[in-house]
Amino acid sequence: MILPEQVGEDDVSTHRNSIVNIYSTVIARVAAIVLTAIPAITFAQSEVVLAPVKDTSLYEDSGGTIGNGAGQHLFAGRVGSNGGGLIRRAVLAFDVASSVPEGATITGAELILNLSRSPGGTVQVTVHALTADWGEGASDAAGEEGSGATAVANDATWLHTFFDTSTWQTPGGDFVEAESAKTDVSANLKPYSWSGDGLIADVQRWLDTPETNFGWIVIGDEQSQGNTRRFDSRENPSENTRPNLRLVFSTATSNSDDEIPSALELRGNFPNPFSGTTSIVYELSSPSFVTLDIFDLQGRRIATLVDELQSAGIQRVGFDATGLAPGSYVYRLTGGDYSRTSKMVVLP
Repeated sequence: MILPEQVGEDDVSTHRNSIVNIYSTVIARVAAIVLTAIPAITFAQSEVVLAPVKDTSLYEDSGGTIGNGAGQHLFAGRVGSNGGGLIRRAVLAFDVASSVPEGATITGAELILNLSRSPGGTVQVTVHALTADWGEGASDAAGEEGSGATAVANDATWLHTFFDTSTWQTPGGDFVEAESAKTDVSANLKPYSWSGDGLIADVQRWLDTPETNFGWIVIGDEQSQGNTRRFDSRENPSENTRPNLRLVFSTATSNSDDEIPSALELRGNFPNPFSGTTSIVYELSSPSFVTLDIFDLQGRRIATLVDELQSAGIQRVGFDATGLAPGSYVYRLTGGDYSRTSKMVVLP
């Protein structure tokens, strides 16, 4: 039997080194398990070009009886005195949800219209999100189409969303006052494009909640007479001059094939899109060590909102996007051995 006082200094050193080695091995293995369990986020970029599912022009008319649902052209602006100095507005819509995967993040949006007739000078033409559904009937104006045709069933007119059974709340169309995009249109007959964060936000909203997709209204110079611009519609015989919407989107993927357990539920952020602050909501069925990170679309971590042990139940975490550039971001919730990602859109 060796008594404590008989233990030599070398024996103590050997014992201490053994313990250190054991702990080092355990820590390394735990770290390896944690790093393996948390999947990395990767982003796949894709592009798609959409054709409108419907388009038409709204011709200012006190009776709301003029349409051009099947016409080859779209109009925006105010006509000259020969046409009564009345306003023309174009409306068009695209089916985003059928062409972009659910859960994707829109990173680019460009609306392209071909100008086929124009007076001189340059005017600003704006695009606004519509807030009510509308129809495209079979009316088809003759000649240059500037005067329209007699409206038929389901035509959108100056007064009607669907002729002649339902009406706009405001004659000339119901739309968001703030423009989603704007561009200068000259007298040069060529394609013109509208793009920017406003269009991206519109398309992202339509992807996330398709029932709000009513398309856009195109508004030209309505102050000066004789400044109407004519663009080609989806019925135009020339396929190359028809309207189109070019979208770029990304999908966040993980290198893990594990199913997300019910113990970790990411409910999303509200509001979304948003300006200023939003709240990210998630639920834990049991106490878990949780991290919540924000990333840009290049995969760079912008912020870590949570990095702690949390109790079971519904959790709400505020995020202040002040100072961030408008656009799309991805956030990742990690709890236990699993991760879940979602997206948010920061508005200007």
